[in-house]
Amino acid sequence: MSGAPDAQRKASMADVAELAGVSVMTVSNVINRPEIVAEGTRAKVHAAMGELRYRNNLVARSLRLAQPRQIGYVLPAPDAAGNQYMDVFLHDLAVACQAEDRNLTLITQRDTDSLITACEDLYFGQSVAGFVISNVGSDDPRPVELHQRGIPFAAYGRTGKAFDSPWSWAEGDAALGIDMAVAHLAERGHRELAFMGANHASETMVQREIGYRDACRRLGLDSSVADERIVHSGSDLAEGVRITADLLDAPNPPTAIVCKADTLAAGAVITLQARGLAPGRDIAVTGYDDTPLTSFGPVGITSVRQASAAIAAALVRLVIDRPETPEHLLLPPSLTVRSSTDPGV
Repeated sequence: MSGAPDAQRKASMADVAELAGVSVMTVSNVINRPEIVAEGTRAKVHAAMGELRYRNNLVARSLRLAQPRQIGYVLPAPDAAGNQYMDVFLHDLAVACQAEDRNLTLITQRDTDSLITACEDLYFGQSVAGFVISNVGSDDPRPVELHQRGIPFAAYGRTGKAFDSPWSWAEGDAALGIDMAVAHLAERGHRELAFMGANHASETMVQREIGYRDACRRLGLDSSVADERIVHSGSDLAEGVRITADLLDAPNPPTAIVCKADTLAAGAVITLQARGLAPGRDIAVTGYDDTPLTSFGPVGITSVRQASAAIAAALVRLVIDRPETPEHLLLPPSLTVRSSTDPGV
């Protein structure tokens, strides 16, 4: 990248840093904490800002305003399959902000470039103290771009960098959650399991699959990790209906189905009932996230419950405290047992 941006975009903090010959963090300090930066360095940074016309009005304003009380949350893109868990998380995030005397500012998801520009405007314009981003993918560019610009944030979820990430993140321990579901099914006597919903685009979903594979191998359920027993899919209910039918029609069908999401588990229950099978007694089913779907209708679905409120509180703290050494937090989930795994129903 050259020191001068092309005419199609505004100068970024990284552009200023390159032109001034300093780090992005130094530019951030000149804007937010100029007293800790040497006078000569401040002069070079201000000269680069002037040459690049780097948001001079926002920089001036940021030096006048008090510390903002808002925390920005980048809303995930609409999910066609629905995501009741993220609705609950948004409420918990607002509660966590209020507990710290902060308010939540919502930002709509858009393409990465325009989103990062909006985050720059809000942060360097002293409208927000930092950001929380969620639904982080394995190769998600958002945390990389925010980190390069010195913008404070905490990620709900990890990228492929995982514990090597130079930024802070928090999430539920997805591998442990699925492990708990598999162990519960094994305790109920199941030896033939299947996993529905493998998805390698999300590190969190990868962890759920890892939890399934590791638990099955530990418990000696070797046939449960055969290729035909681990099914890749999205999360919508219709896929749960279809995949369950395929599993039941296989030459060696499973006696229990572990689902990465409650929507898939609900689809599995629909298929079982349509075939005159009793969830729990004939085929066991588990879900993930413990959403209202688990208690809708006569069949209660055993599901992994994430510590949503604790995750939200951790993310807010990470944005406010801005730890010098990045924190990577895995919060343990719990298992809510219902009739879908009860052999006596």
